[in-house]
Amino acid sequence: MRQIPGLELVEMKESDVCCGSAGSYNLTQPEYSDRLLGRKLDAILATGAGAVISANPGCMLQIESGLRARGSNVPVLHVVEVLDRAMT
Repeated sequence: MRQIPGLELVEMKESDVCCGSAGSYNLTQPEYSDRLLGRKLDAILATGAGAVISANPGCMLQIESGLRARGSNVPVLHVVEVLDRAMT
């Protein structure tokens, strides 16, 4: 990713903290999942980044859902989407 011209990567605080999806965790433990998601969304939005990049489809769905619920239009992209865009 660092070799893509024009792409500035911004590391968020607590990037290693789960988004709350964890497979089906958001279904089996929704209250705890929501707390984790809130923490993750705060960290994402604090970066001011123009997009979120993830390789995990579950995280992508969870984060995008949370961002939309907060009224944010920040796109959530899969790593392959970013690479595809860089190559075209």
